Amino acid sequence: MRAAFLLLLLANIALLAWQQGLLGATVEAGREPERVARQIAAETIRVLTPGELAALHGTAMAAREVDAGLACIEFGDFDDASVARIQSRLAALALGDRLRAKRASAAGWFIVYLPPLATRAEAERVAQELRGRGIRDLVVMGQNAPMPNAIVLGSFRDPELAQRHQADLARRGVVGVQTSQRGATAETTRFEIRGVDATLAQQLAEIQKEFPQSQLGACAN
Repeated sequence: MRAAFLLLLLANIALLAWQQGLLGATVEAGREPERVARQIAAETIRVLTPGELAALHGTAMAAREVDAGLACIEFGDFDDASVARIQSRLAALALGDRLRAKRASAAGWFIVYLPPLATRAEAERVAQELRGRGIRDLVVMGQNAPMPNAIVLGSFRDPELAQRHQADLARRGVVGVQTSQRGATAETTRFEIRGVDATLAQQLAEIQKEFPQSQLGACAN
């Protein structure tokens, strides 16, 4: 009986010493603020607003649609100088009836161009030289155009993008490039692509890099 009493007393003494930290730091894994203090970069944690939650939900929904091959993507807009080349690139994807082209009106476009040359023959010669230097998105304006024999090198909705393209052409040695705003509206071509899965979405993103003035986006309806 006495031995049992002594063992119980020693156990109580040991427990008291452990609680007082005499046997080392205690671990309070389930209590605050120690648990919060041990979190990595706890100060960066915040509660999302309803708007942020909705945006995340929309992004997740779009990703699921692409993965399931249900997404519809619009690719545009392309002016007459670049529509033939983009049609060729899209044709290589063998999209069949999933691809539909439609005309669209764009407001406030800016064109990058070389001023009219003296003759059509001279304009065609300069255009051929530019193509040989890798500048493919160009068109020689016809005789009934506002600027006959001018060479259009690109068109943009954003004037900053137009100026950036003009500067890039100048760095490539193209002399005399100018920028001008078109009329209130301009006719362009836009492509609607349905049944887009993750693989096709990646292919379209790679093609889009070849046409810096274009955009990829969800179909309007």
